[in-house]
Amino acid sequence: MTARTPGQAPVPAPSAADRARRAMTAAIVDGSVRILGDPARSAVFDAVRAEPGGPVTRELTGLTGHRRPAVRRTALTLLGELAYNGPHPWPGPVEAAAARLHDPDPEARRAAARLLVRAGGTDRARTALDTHPDPATRLTLADALLLHARHTPGPPGPLHTDPLPAIRLLVCVEELRTAPEEEWPALDAQTVAEVAALSTRDADPTLAYGTRWGDALFRQDRERHCYTTAARLLAGAAGAHGRRTGLQLARRALQVWRAAPETLTPHLTGLSRTAPPALRDLAVDTLCASRTATRLAADDLAALLPATQHACPTTAWEIAYALATVDDPRAAPYVHARLASGEPPAGAVAAVRGLMRSGTADPGQLLPLIRRLLQSGDPHAMPAATALSADLGPAAAPCVPDLVEALRAESARRDAQGTEWAGHRELRLVSTLGRIGAPAAAAVPLLERLTRASRQRAGYRELALSRITGERHHIESALRAPSRLRGYVPDSSALFTWLLDHGGLTPDQSRLLRDLVFARPGGMQVHGALAVWRQEGPAAAADLLAVLPQYLDDDLFGPAAMATLAAMGEHARPALPHLRALLDRRTRLPLCAGSEDADMNADEHLLEAARRTATALSA
Repeated sequence: MTARTPGQAPVPAPSAADRARRAMTAAIVDGSVRILGDPARSAVFDAVRAEPGGPVTRELTGLTGHRRPAVRRTALTLLGELAYNGPHPWPGPVEAAAARLHDPDPEARRAAARLLVRAGGTDRARTALDTHPDPATRLTLADALLLHARHTPGPPGPLHTDPLPAIRLLVCVEELRTAPEEEWPALDAQTVAEVAALSTRDADPTLAYGTRWGDALFRQDRERHCYTTAARLLAGAAGAHGRRTGLQLARRALQVWRAAPETLTPHLTGLSRTAPPALRDLAVDTLCASRTATRLAADDLAALLPATQHACPTTAWEIAYALATVDDPRAAPYVHARLASGEPPAGAVAAVRGLMRSGTADPGQLLPLIRRLLQSGDPHAMPAATALSADLGPAAAPCVPDLVEALRAESARRDAQGTEWAGHRELRLVSTLGRIGAPAAAAVPLLERLTRASRQRAGYRELALSRITGERHHIESALRAPSRLRGYVPDSSALFTWLLDHGGLTPDQSRLLRDLVFARPGGMQVHGALAVWRQEGPAAAADLLAVLPQYLDDDLFGPAAMATLAAMGEHARPALPHLRALLDRRTRLPLCAGSEDADMNADEHLLEAARRTATALSA
C-alpha cells in the first residue's frame, strides 16, 4: 500500500524493516534500550550481531553525535556492550569513540573511552592516555587498557609512573592478581601508599578500587592479608579516602569468605560509632549486607536506629530491614512505622516475615496497608499485598472483599485476552485466598468458575477451594485429571501435603506421589520429598537419600531438601558427609542469585540451614 498526497506521486509505505529500525531508534533516544529484557534492546543486539557494519550500527554511531547528552551516552554505552562480542577492530565504533573523547559531558567521555578500547582501538587509546587533559577520562582509558591487557600479550603502557595516583593504584591492583608470592610485599606497600595519595578529584566514582583489590586478593587466596589490610584502612592508616576503600575491601571480603563477618564486624561497628554521617552510612550498609554481620552487630545497629530515623530515613530502613530479617524484635516499631508512612519500600515483605518469626508482627497495623494496596489498582503493589495477606493467613479476613474484587478484575482481563494459562497475578490471588482459609468463603463461587490451570503450581485452584471449604474432593479431582503438560512435572506437593493433614493418602494417591517425586529432578522432587517421608517413613529413606544430597548447595531447593533430611533424623545420617562438605567450605558457594550481595545472603541462608540439619542428624 502507498500513501498519496494530492498532486503528488504515490509514496511507498515504510517496510517492516524500516518500521523496526525506527522503533529501535526511538528506544535509543528515550533510553529504554538500556533496560535488560526490553524488546528493542534485543532487536538491536540481534541486528548488530547479524550485520556488524549494517544500518543499525551506522544508526548507533550516528547517534553518538546527537545534540542531547543522554542520547550520546546511551549510544556510546550500547556500542560498548556490543563490542564485547563484536569484530576487532570495529572501525565505525572506533571512529565514533575517538570523536567523543572530548565530549562536553563527562559520562559520555568515559563511555567513549571504554568503547574505544573494547572496539579494538587500543593504540589510539594509548595515545589519548598520554595527551588527554581530563583526569577522569585518562583514568577510564587506563582502566579499560588494563582490563584489555588481561587477554592480550604485553603491558598496556608505562602506567607505573603515571602522575595520577588512581592510575598507579589500578596498576598495582591489576599486578596483584597474578604476581608471584615474592613480589607481594612490595606491591602491598605500594598499593596502600597509592590509596593514601589518592585525592577525591582523582577518584572516579564508577571505579570501586577496594572491590577490585579484594578480587585480586581472593584470586590469590590471601584471606588473612585481606582482613588485616581492611582493618588498617578502616582504622585510618590511609586517610579518609582509605577508609572508603577499606569499606569496599571489607565488603568484598564478606562476599567471598565465610569467616569475614566474624573477623571484620568489630572494625565495621567501630567505624559506625565514630565516623561522620556519610562514612557511618557506608559502614552500616556494609554490615547490613550480610546476615551474619547483622547478627554480630545487632546491638550497635539497633542503637543507631533512633539517630537515623529522621536524619537519614534510607539508612534507618536499611537497619530495620536487616534486623527484621534476622528475627530481631527491636526492628518491629520501625518496620510498622515505615509501612504506615506510605508505599511499602523494597524488602517490606521479607521484613514483615521476619517480624512474624519473632512474634512481633501486628496485623492491626498491617491490614490497613494491605487494603490500601489492593484498592489502589496498582499492579506493582499486588505482589506485596498478596504476599502479606497470605502470610497473615486467617488474620487477613478483612482483606477478603478486596482480594475477591481484584481476582474478579484479573479474571475478566485474562478472559478478554483469551489466555489459556493462569498468570502470576491470578495465581497469587487464588493462592492467597486459600491461605486465608475458611474466612475466605465468599470467594468460593468465583473460584469454582475459574478454569485456567497453572504451569508452575498444579491444582492451585483446587488447593485453595479445599483449604477454604475443608473438603478433599477438590484436590482429589485435580490429582485424577490428566496433565496438560508434556515432559514437565509441575509442583503439586502442596496438594499431597494437605491430604496428609486431612485424612491421609489413598493407595492410588501414594503411588502417584512416589511416581511424581522420583520421575525427574526439580521442584516436585524436592518439595514432595517430605510428603513421601511422611507417607512411607523409613522404607523410603534409601530412595530419598539417593536424590536429596544433590540439592544441598542449591540456594533455591537446598533449604527444602535439608528440612526433609532433618525430619528423617537418624535415618538421614548417611547425608552427613555431604552436609559437612558444605559446612567446611572457606569460600562462599558459586551461586547466581542476582548480585554479589544476594549470592552472599543465599550462601548464609544455606549455611544456617545446613548447621541446623547437621545438628538434628547428629542428635
